[in-house]
Amino acid sequence: MSNQTLISILEFEQIFEKWNKKVYQYALRKTSSPFIAEETVQRVFIKLWDNLFHKNVAVDIEAQVFCIARTTLLDIVKEERKRQLIMDMQPAEDKVLTPSELYRLKEMNATYKRAVERMPASRREVFLLSRLENLSYKEIAHRLSISPKTVENHIALALKALKKTLFILFILFFLK
Repeated sequence: MSNQTLISILEFEQIFEKWNKKVYQYALRKTSSPFIAEETVQRVFIKLWDNLFHKNVAVDIEAQVFCIARTTLLDIVKEERKRQLIMDMQPAEDKVLTPSELYRLKEMNATYKRAVERMPASRREVFLLSRLENLSYKEIAHRLSISPKTVENHIALALKALKKTLFILFILFFLK
């Protein structure tokens, strides 16, 4: 390690010591969840490290910390909502599905997979990066070297196609 790197690490430790409790309190106040607050602190300081020392960006530390904290917290809350929605859709462990319900569930899953497979390759790739890897539009755009607007268009078209394909099955599944 060079002297510059060692100084950067020491400076970063000082920044972390000064701001980590404030970021934790901010996240806790917004969510009332110690788990989410801790996760926010971790992600904020990873992003801050990347911004300050890998990209050599000179900015007001407090502004940078709370800007990252706000966007990170929003990302975590979205992830938690998505995770909770998926968990809510899963059958309860103590509930035994009837053969009819099991068949409809398998049919919905198979129809979903076929609909995704029928998408054009680029749209499917963007959709899967968004839904399976939870990447943001910006991250997908960067990874695939396309514009964020193109990512947005791919996602919109993918969701429109899935909605059209699954709507009737979805209604039938929940009506019976």
